[in-house]
Amino acid sequence: MYLFLLSGNKKLYHITHHFPTVIGRISAFLWGLRIVETGREHFDKNKQYIFVGNHRSFIDAIISGGFIYNPKKFIGKAEILKWPFLGFILRKLYIPVHREDKDSRKKSMELLIEKMKEGYSMVVFSEGKTNTTDEPLLPFKDGAYSTSCITNIAIVPFVMYGADHLWPRNQILIRPGKLFLDFLPPVMPLENTEENVQIQKQTVYEQMLEVYLTRAKKV
Repeated sequence: MYLFLLSGNKKLYHITHHFPTVIGRISAFLWGLRIVETGREHFDKNKQYIFVGNHRSFIDAIISGGFIYNPKKFIGKAEILKWPFLGFILRKLYIPVHREDKDSRKKSMELLIEKMKEGYSMVVFSEGKTNTTDEPLLPFKDGAYSTSCITNIAIVPFVMYGADHLWPRNQILIRPGKLFLDFLPPVMPLENTEENVQIQKQTVYEQMLEVYLTRAKKV
């Protein structure tokens, strides 16, 4: 994998984006996680989308990496990229961002748009940080929706339920158990205006909230 990254060969570089899928699925198995999926029929694993998910646990990135099969890019917090060696590898695969810095978020989105021109899908946790509150969702950031309108690429919302119970932020070990992963139908991009960005964001938010609350009632 590391030779692929260093080679500069775009074809080999593209192949490396299957590794997060393999690693994510193996990790879920070894940790005793049973992923219950719905909605995969809503999208094509060979097409390009902007995947927007909720974020309640560190485990979210591993699960989305393992169970979204499309070649993809993540926006990751810049602090991780300071780690020795691992930071170098992640820098080749992901886009760093200082989440509290508006200019950094803007530059990261611009870089991600450039990478999307190469055909990669995009995975975004639209709340911008881990939700540790009692609210189902935090307010969404604009980035994914402005990117969708600019690039004319559809958004596929996905909702994870149960991650915060399996790996709470204050716990070192992951608990074995069931995690629900619901993919929603794509939300098509609108004309690129500020009003339409807000409309699309609200549409995705309401759809994800409904799914989350429905799942909470069933479990």
